Amino acid sequence: MAHIEATPRISTSVLNAYIRKKIEPVFHRSVLLSMMKSKGLITYKNDGKEIVWFPRFRRRDIVAGMGNPVSISFPQTATNKEARLPWRQYQMGESVTKFERLVGQKSETTIYKIYETAIDQMSRDFVDAFAPKLYGDGNATGSRDIHGFNSCMATDGVVTNSKVGDPNDLYANLYTNLGYYGGSWTPDTGDGWPTGTGDSIYRAWSPLIVDYTNTGWGATTKTWANTWQEVLNYAMTYMAILQDRVPDILILSPKMLYQAKASLESKQRLEITQNSEAVKLGHKTLSYEGLEIATEYGVPDAEGFLLSWDALELKSMQGQLVETATDNDITTSTDLIAMDAYLNLVIEAPSFLGKVAKIT
Repeated sequence: MAHIEATPRISTSVLNAYIRKKIEPVFHRSVLLSMMKSKGLITYKNDGKEIVWFPRFRRRDIVAGMGNPVSISFPQTATNKEARLPWRQYQMGESVTKFERLVGQKSETTIYKIYETAIDQMSRDFVDAFAPKLYGDGNATGSRDIHGFNSCMATDGVVTNSKVGDPNDLYANLYTNLGYYGGSWTPDTGDGWPTGTGDSIYRAWSPLIVDYTNTGWGATTKTWANTWQEVLNYAMTYMAILQDRVPDILILSPKMLYQAKASLESKQRLEITQNSEAVKLGHKTLSYEGLEIATEYGVPDAEGFLLSWDALELKSMQGQLVETATDNDITTSTDLIAMDAYLNLVIEAPSFLGKVAKIT
């Protein structure tokens, strides 16, 4: 006698394990996500109502002595400030109707195939939609997105006599404005910050945002295609001077990478990166003066980001980046599949990052 078989249910733990397996290869579609995963910069099971860390703002100074006898002072120097970011949450839902289950009720394989197809597509869609958020502005009016790189990159024109933007943003409850927390800076004659010398606290939370259309560049026509080599030389020089670290990678919008390559004369070329972690992960990258250059979908138009890997961390509250739950809506006899992520991107200090953009 024919009978209706019970619908095989897939446990949440099995689904989560399956999602983790499916998301791994999807990560590799993004240069940024795959590199962060490879370097252990995606962390899990973080807790707390907010993300809190204590970046260093001030360095101690030496004092010239008076000779003998020696007299040393012992101040209590406040070197750190508290930075805070909220958690952000993303979600996605899908359903499997009773009719779909009934169609395959005689075959457990068919039922699992229905779920497998839904989970496969959702996993890929979730990560593909999430990856561009890493470049966005979580401070934008009405935004509930994560605090991507542009959350700390706003400017108020350019610094006087300089080729860089004047930082004017609020990231992790701390202002990026030059000199906001004290200190002073003496630029080179006829120039502006970042040339010259000064106090570390003056630019402790200020990213280096280089204006590639600035009138100070040598090219006759101030466009990215004409200025990019001078711009990158300048950016790498001053990022190394200011923070004692050279950026690991420049991630450009696709159009900017195309323009840079097209601008080269026949005797010039960007070298194909032969041996790097990104290449080993399957990404094709280029190299300029030792700087790895890449592009990917979602990088904002006419912008490029100079990143140091050890200044970044993608924090998740859950045991994996994306988790799922299932339920049944008794009113419609529909199985519900929900995916979600509780996370945010943490930039140790905006001053460790750089950007190339059109400001003037």
